Amino acid sequence: MTDSPDAFDVDSFEHVKTLLKLNGIEANEADLASLAKLFPNLRRKIDRFYEVETGDEVTASVFRAESDS
Repeated sequence: MTDSPDAFDVDSFEHVKTLLKLNGIEANEADLASLAKLFPNLRRKIDRFYEVETGDEVTASVFRAESDS
């Protein structure tokens, strides 16, 4: 495993850093790195709370282009 973070990890790191800074919290690099690792999973859990079932989900075949058109 390499020590270089991928783009998503860097984005999470900056996102967490910005969120904390906007709330007046200055965290050290180690704390930010720990929080950035937890952030994507936490965000997915929170996003599930806000999902609204509309009942109008359609299958992928509805969105496929007609081959004769």
